[in-house]
Amino acid sequence: MRLFSRGPTYCAVCNKEITHKHKPKREWNIKGSLCGNCHVDKSKEYFEAKSRQPCAQCGITKKISDLWEPRWQWDMDGLLCKECFDKKETSHKNEKNFCSVCGSKMGFIRYNPKSKWKMTGQLCRNCWDEQKAKSG
Repeated sequence: MRLFSRGPTYCAVCNKEITHKHKPKREWNIKGSLCGNCHVDKSKEYFEAKSRQPCAQCGITKKISDLWEPRWQWDMDGLLCKECFDKKETSHKNEKNFCSVCGSKMGFIRYNPKSKWKMTGQLCRNCWDEQKAKSG
């Protein structure tokens, strides 16, 4: 008798029924659980750098060991090459440290725009007040 009447689980690669689920890494691009054998095989591929994958932004194909995982704040899938990672890092720092309207350096208190304003980044107090007066 299965607890809470769960059905059998199958491996996403070889389609065998599995008793113990292994979670694949995000960069493997596999949806679902893996059996022990497939998980070991994929781990070997990844750590021996046999597999190649394109950069999520520029599309240049490189070994997985040469690609960088994006930061969680960027909310993106895939891996980035070093150049794209550095560009994304500087643009994120600028977006975080400077007002997106006037470009002034942000202080300790920052204001997030309302979703109906359709703006990205954060605002200083003056720009937030002006935008609030315009669109409410």
